[in-house]
Amino acid sequence: MSINTRLKHTLGVVAPLIRVVAPLIRVRSKMSREAAENLLTAYSPDPNTTCVAHNKIDKKYDLHIIVACYNVENFIVECLDSIMNQDTKYSYIVTAVNDGSTDRTGEILNKYVKNYPDKLEVITQENKGLSGARNSALRWIKGRYVTFVDSDDVLTPNAVESLMEHAEDITQGSYYNFRVDLKGDVQRQAILATQLSGFPWGKVFKSEILANFQFPEGYWFEDTPISCIMYGMGYRMNMIQDIVYGYRLNQNGISATAPHSKRSIETWYITKKCYEEYPAFGVDYDQRAYDYFLKQCITNEKRTRHQPPKIREAIFTLEYELMKKYFASFSTQDSSLKRTEAALKKRLFVAFELLACAELLN
Repeated sequence: MSINTRLKHTLGVVAPLIRVVAPLIRVRSKMSREAAENLLTAYSPDPNTTCVAHNKIDKKYDLHIIVACYNVENFIVECLDSIMNQDTKYSYIVTAVNDGSTDRTGEILNKYVKNYPDKLEVITQENKGLSGARNSALRWIKGRYVTFVDSDDVLTPNAVESLMEHAEDITQGSYYNFRVDLKGDVQRQAILATQLSGFPWGKVFKSEILANFQFPEGYWFEDTPISCIMYGMGYRMNMIQDIVYGYRLNQNGISATAPHSKRSIETWYITKKCYEEYPAFGVDYDQRAYDYFLKQCITNEKRTRHQPPKIREAIFTLEYELMKKYFASFSTQDSSLKRTEAALKKRLFVAFELLACAELLN
């Protein structure tokens, strides 16, 4: 038996034991809401921006493709080529936002504008971050539908055709992860769409959905409102099995590095922001929203697992307060969430952390 096989076997045994033991630990957190808020603010303050916007829509094209670019001189050519060479009958416009790049990204974009003057436009701005770059393009939506492409990723040749042929209000395609090894060989892994993801890429959105929406600026995990808010707005959503997107795995990306940064606590801030702004988007505090909240609490714990215990307890305390404010009368029917729910309702922080640990072991 290999070491990896033994490890998987061990973890497979340990995780269920943790789930059994966790509810038996009855240590209640006594941290107050005020203390929790003060701790987090002093540690890393809330950017406190909004998801609400007032974008203009002018449907000159079938699809508006938005590409936020920051210091991607090594990837942007591959990205733009994959977009410009789409095999499709649908019309599309590309807005590339040069978000304060200090490398050759701007120079490369300007060359592409000359080669594709009817297909590509460039917005150049001071650095505002990924949300700020996407939002600059969203201020004037020019297609019946909108899609987002990260500037180090690629579209497959049939992406526009496949997504638009099956387009509902929100349509998600399948994708593949890829990485280029030291020899230059490309390794791929296909991921078929079986459930809607929270990422903006790999899907098309009807432009009206984005008329009053923006990505909250200054946050990490700025994609959270897509699944937390947008999926609760009653839109028709579907998935297709066609692979439409190539997602580059990045060992230096936020997903890989965030747990060690103070800014990882922004996962809580963005969770709170979403629920506070439900009324602005006409989203109900219903069972879907509640079950999503429970799952998000586990996600928040995973993302902040390397932060000091008191910081994690502060987030847990404020999650308890949010549950009490919006979901006091709710109970989950999802058996996989019942232990998490019980730990939150009874303020059993240690038990909650153990349950999150069990999730990590899976």
